[in-house]
Amino acid sequence: MQLNVYKKGESTPSFNGDDTGVAITGLAAGTVVATGDYEVTHTGDNLSESSRVAVEGFTVLAADLGA
Repeated sequence: MQLNVYKKGESTPSFNGDDTGVAITGLAAGTVVATGDYEVTHTGDNLSESSRVAVEGFTVLAADLGA
């Protein structure tokens, strides 16, 4: 299974992952992402793609660079 993340309104996935997850990268710390700004689907072994589901909103955390 492949996970596909689309920016709202776009037809090509911006990010891809596998059945363990997918990362949305390139957003600055503190960025507030509204529910529905991104949509996720999954593609099975037969290459059929599921319906899009809105990603719940989130705020990007600062990177933990350790001590």
